[in-house]
Amino acid sequence: MGLTAEFRLQSPRLPLIDVASAVPDLTFRLESTDQPQSGPVVFFIRVTGSSFDGVDAALTDSPSVKEHVRISEIGSIRIYQVVLTGPRPEYLDKRMFYKTFPESITIASDGWYIKQQLADRNELLAYQEFWQTRGFSFRLDRLYDSHSTDTELIGISEKQREALLTAYEAGYFAVPQQTSLDNVATALKISRSALAERLHRAQAHLIEHFYYTDLY
Repeated sequence: MGLTAEFRLQSPRLPLIDVASAVPDLTFRLESTDQPQSGPVVFFIRVTGSSFDGVDAALTDSPSVKEHVRISEIGSIRIYQVVLTGPRPEYLDKRMFYKTFPESITIASDGWYIKQQLADRNELLAYQEFWQTRGFSFRLDRLYDSHSTDTELIGISEKQREALLTAYEAGYFAVPQQTSLDNVATALKISRSALAERLHRAQAHLIEHFYYTDLY
């Protein structure tokens, strides 16, 4: 069974995060990479936004960029070819041996947000270890079956899910509120404090889940 993972990589070694930080109103997507037989890595990036003020200056000033060329501009989208400085990082080659397929890579000021298909959970754990042993921070935001449109909310347990649904169906989240926390706790046969903790944790994960949707 294939899985789709949405995760964030963080490291000062990741190229173009300084560019994304300089022009935070723009969205940067890595479309593809190329590597000549000898020479630097070449990125093709899609930049989206209502105004491109500052993007060329940010690319010029970035220490990770040797040179850049605007390939096209159509409305709110620009395509750039970006030649990186320095030799090809070893991790770009070694990661190719993992059973994964990248769907999208968004470059932001706080890291790379990656949506990637993987063969199974063991492959996910191996891929996570691959990045962490090289000094990259790996944070998994979402994980779900690649063959389904339903998502598994990372961090929400069955008990937290049950608490959310029971509270919702009883009208705890309605305006005006139709039941109390004590009544929901009684229905679940748990203490009021245990219910409050489950709801708070579940709500926090829901906010994270839907907040990060736009980043992948």
